[in-house]
Amino acid sequence: MDWNLPYVTEEHKSLVMLMKEFCEREVDIKKLNEIADAPLPPNATWEQCRARVPWDLLSKAHDAGLRQLTAPIEYGGGGYGADLIAQGACAETAAYYGGQLGRMFTIIWKPVADFDKLSKDLQEELYGAFMQDRTTLFAASITEPNSGSDMLMPYDEPGAAGAYFARQEGDEWVLNGDKMWCEAACVANYIVLNIRTDPKGPISKSITTFLVPTKTPGWSIRVNDMMGNEIFLNAQQHYENVRIPDRYRLSPVNSGAEGMRTRFAGVSIHLFAFCGWAERIFDEMKEYAKTRIQGGKPIIQHNNVGMMVAEADVLLRTFRLMVYQNAYECMEEGPNASPLMLFYINWYLKMMVTRVSEIALDVYGGMGPQKELNLEHWIRVSLSLQHGGSTGTLNLVKAAKLLSK
Repeated sequence: MDWNLPYVTEEHKSLVMLMKEFCEREVDIKKLNEIADAPLPPNATWEQCRARVPWDLLSKAHDAGLRQLTAPIEYGGGGYGADLIAQGACAETAAYYGGQLGRMFTIIWKPVADFDKLSKDLQEELYGAFMQDRTTLFAASITEPNSGSDMLMPYDEPGAAGAYFARQEGDEWVLNGDKMWCEAACVANYIVLNIRTDPKGPISKSITTFLVPTKTPGWSIRVNDMMGNEIFLNAQQHYENVRIPDRYRLSPVNSGAEGMRTRFAGVSIHLFAFCGWAERIFDEMKEYAKTRIQGGKPIIQHNNVGMMVAEADVLLRTFRLMVYQNAYECMEEGPNASPLMLFYINWYLKMMVTRVSEIALDVYGGMGPQKELNLEHWIRVSLSLQHGGSTGTLNLVKAAKLLSK
């Protein structure tokens, strides 16, 4: 990986080296893939899902200063919560050298980075839990069963989305309904929940954000068994008269959608992990093409193969430049600096993953699509995440709305 980008500092490079050394010393990619692929028990419980997590690896990452990268220094963290380049470079490196670990880190880092905007008492509770108990995890929940992959787009008319509701009773809120596609809900101790609090208004002006401890009575999960599971499993959640105190309300009433938009920049951190993992797949494919001999020469020297390898290289290099540029702009100009670019990146990622997968299957034609290839696990997980942050098509719909203004 080329780190001679204008916004990557020597400090960032030191973090990258720390992450690389940690992964090479501690991570077994094949073992992580096996954990993710292990069959799920019917109606798997929260406890069963958490039993799959390699807590010893995450504890070692804490000892190395990596798990707590985005927590504030005053709470014992790395203090990189606002540095999207630092997070991105570390996520890319973790995914390149650790596969699934890249996504595990970004799922940990993103909510922890956002908590510095909360009240002091909530910061002390959440950062305290996170630093004192190395098994503490967070998840964020938006989508619902009747709202596709995006509750905010493309329809904002009253009643178009957000069927499930929170109502206030004194100093408490009572939550009811189902939330659909939530990464890490199966293992999280706390859910950052976005739910309708105005039953009649447009969804963009009817959402409130809450914090829900997952031990709260009335909260339950059902695992979404994806084509390619991650270690932090995706789940549907059911809320049945879940009561939480008003102090766990994280946004002004009916103003949660605006907070979701300001966190778009942080969403890009997940894209760095995809980038690193895809780069690893590409490098393995390229090396195979350089060593596989057909017709007396490496297949990469055959024009039909070499041009495909070059195409995959262009796609990956372009994607990498896009995610770093977007992160830089958000750091310089604020989290809403380039929503258009984020929509484009999300669409481009899904197009890139599909095309690189096709190319790799052609290049590995002499081996066939065997499970022993890292490519096999990567393809399944990548396809399972095609709806993350909305589908590629819906991201272009969002972009078109911005362009039309």
